[in-house]
Amino acid sequence: MRILHIASENISGVPLTLVRAHQRQGHYSRLITFFKSPRKHGDDIVLGLPLSNTGGLKPIKKILKVGTYETGGKPEKLKVWEPSPLERIILPVRDMVWMWKIKPYLDFIMDFDVYFLDGGTGILRCGKIVRELKNMGRHIRIIYFGSDLRTRGIFPHIEELAEKIYTVELDHTLLHKGVEYIFFPFDVWRFNTRKEEDDVVTICHAPTNRYLKGTDYLIKAYNEIKDEYPVELLIMENMPHHEVLRLKYERCDILVDQLTDLGGFGYGINSLEALSMGIPCVTYLNPFYENFIPDHPFINANPDNLRDVLVKLINEPELRREKGLYGRIWVEKYHDATKVSQKILEGL
Repeated sequence: MRILHIASENISGVPLTLVRAHQRQGHYSRLITFFKSPRKHGDDIVLGLPLSNTGGLKPIKKILKVGTYETGGKPEKLKVWEPSPLERIILPVRDMVWMWKIKPYLDFIMDFDVYFLDGGTGILRCGKIVRELKNMGRHIRIIYFGSDLRTRGIFPHIEELAEKIYTVELDHTLLHKGVEYIFFPFDVWRFNTRKEEDDVVTICHAPTNRYLKGTDYLIKAYNEIKDEYPVELLIMENMPHHEVLRLKYERCDILVDQLTDLGGFGYGINSLEALSMGIPCVTYLNPFYENFIPDHPFINANPDNLRDVLVKLINEPELRREKGLYGRIWVEKYHDATKVSQKILEGL
């Protein structure tokens, strides 16, 4: 099959991971993005569309209250995107500019069998291209990866064209009854397990948003134990992804992912990278999530018991090793991108 993923960017590297998984299965697959990956997760075909949600425009959009600029929190019900009065003026103009920019790629874009709209949007906000593809009998599917569904909500005129809608975030299934959960696709085979440990146990944490990840709770617990145990805290923040990976592999003995549900349930790519390296992961799993994945490898912690959880892991290197190695097996079982690719291509 010919498979095209369309996304605003290569979100956390996931769309390109799926493209490569499709290719390993013998399909012709490509990724088109509006702009380059700001965190250098890699790119395929970059359209370079103006007025995208890139860094310089974000504060302006927030002031004008247009576009997707919110940064967190869990909505109580599914949001449905509606244009503001200003957006009713701006977006049709932007669509015209983008259509002109897309024109050299249009024949290429229209020549696929299956389209995945990563993040739930087509190229034009009006949905014109996606509607034409649907009328041509092409398969349209949507994958939500994270804050897109929480902060922006759905585009009804796009969703009505999709035959299947997937999500990698379990809390989305509580908001949106039409989505099907899939495990986060991950290229586990890129990573080797970490074997070396130092005398000092290094706790690593890589927050994209300290409030959503509960970073202050971790700092508090660390301050309570740092003078009593051989431990150090390494917060990996505002640095290139390859540098975070290097530090994890070289120094990380315990990874703390998140300690709240504010930015979504459970765990994310930070945990998958660490588990693939054989590093034990501490994160908060609420009862709903823990029942959903009862065979998980995570060390469940919350702000109230985090200190005790960390002390136990510091004192028991065998427990760290056991959790880390089982974590690697678990990621292979559930998150291997080729298995996820097979899942989202079912019925085609």
